[in-house]
Amino acid sequence: MENLSNRRVNLVRVNIEYYFIFIITALLLVAGMVMVSSASMPFGESYYNDAFYFIRKQILWSVISLILLFIFSRIDYHKIAKISNFLILISIGLLAIVLIPGIGTEIGGSRRWINIAFFGLQPSEFVKIAIIIYLSDVLNKKYRQIYKIKTILFPAFIFLLIATFLIFMEPNFSVAVIIWLIIFILMFVGEVRFKHIIGIGITWLIFSIGYLFLENYRRERIFAFLNKTGEAGGSNFQINQSLIALGSGSIFGVGLGNSLQKYSYLPEANTDFIFSIIGEEFGLIGTLFVVALFILFAFFGIRIALKAKDYLGRLMAIGITSLVTIQTLINIAVTVGAIPVTGMTLPFISMGGSSLISMMIGVGILLNISKYKIYSSEEEKWESES
Repeated sequence: MENLSNRRVNLVRVNIEYYFIFIITALLLVAGMVMVSSASMPFGESYYNDAFYFIRKQILWSVISLILLFIFSRIDYHKIAKISNFLILISIGLLAIVLIPGIGTEIGGSRRWINIAFFGLQPSEFVKIAIIIYLSDVLNKKYRQIYKIKTILFPAFIFLLIATFLIFMEPNFSVAVIIWLIIFILMFVGEVRFKHIIGIGITWLIFSIGYLFLENYRRERIFAFLNKTGEAGGSNFQINQSLIALGSGSIFGVGLGNSLQKYSYLPEANTDFIFSIIGEEFGLIGTLFVVALFILFAFFGIRIALKAKDYLGRLMAIGITSLVTIQTLINIAVTVGAIPVTGMTLPFISMGGSSLISMMIGVGILLNISKYKIYSSEEEKWESES
C-alpha cells in the first residue's frame, strides 16, 4: 500500500493545455523577435549607429525569459504563493525606489525605470504578476470568510492601494487600470459577493475619473481623442500614423522589412505600436494571425483554470490569463484608434525586457498549474481498492 501511495503522489501528468500554451507562447515570441528586428533597425541606426543594437538586446531578453519560463514551470505554484507577502513587499519597495531622483530614470515625463547596467528595470511590469500571486493567496487563505468584506480589505487592500498610489505617482495610469481589472476578475472568480465588487468598483471609477482630469495633458489627450482632433504633432498624431500603417498594409502587407512608418513617422514603432507595423508589413492576414494566437492563449488559459486541482490554482491561472488578454486588448485598441494612447506594450511581441520577462514568468506559473492532473472517479476508485 505504501508503494502505491507513493506512486499516486509522484504521478503528475501534463494536460494537453500545457503544450498548446507553450507552443502559442513560442510562436508569439518568434513573431516578436522577427518584428522587433524589422521595426527597430531605423532606431538603432539613428541613435546608436548600429542597426542591430536593439535586435541583440531583444534576443538576450528572449533567452533570459525562456530560461525563467522553464524554471517557474518546474516550481510548485503553492511554494510561490507561500512567499506572496514577500513578493508584494519587494514590489512596493521597487515602486518606491523608482521615484527617487538619481535612481529612477525619467523618460517622456514619466519616472518608471531603474537602470541596472545594460538593463532598464520597470518595476510596474513585475508588480502585475506579484499582485496576482498575492491576491490569489489571500483569497485562498480566507476562502471560508469570503463573504465578509473586512476579511479581504485588511490588510490585502492596504498593500494594493499603496502599490496603486506609487504607480499613479510615476505616472502610469494604464498599468493601474490593468491591475485593478485583474483584481475585480479575481474577486469575481474567487466568489466575493457581487455587491462588494460593485461597491469597490464604483469607488475606483470615481477616483480614476478624478485622477484623469487632474492634469491638463491628460484632459487634452482625452478631449482630443473624443473630438478626433490633433494634426501633426498633436495629441492624436500617433493614432493617425498607426492607422496609416495599418491601411498601407491592406490585406497581404508590403512585405517584411518594407514598412515606411517605422522610419520615424510612427513613434514607438518597435514597442507600443508594433502591431501597426505587423499590419503594414503583413497586412490584415498578419494581424489576424497574431489576434488568433492571443485568442487561443486566452482559451487554453481558461481551460487550465477550469481544470486546476484547487482554488488557488484556478485563481492564479485566471489572473495570468487575464493579464495577457487585457493587455493585448488595450494595446490593439490603441493601435486601431478605439481608445487614447496608453503606452502599453503588446505581450511577447513588443521590444522590452521587463515586460517580456514578467510575462514569461507568468506563463511559466501557468504551465506549472496545468501539470497537475485531476483524477477521475474511476482512477481514485482503482487506487483505493488496491
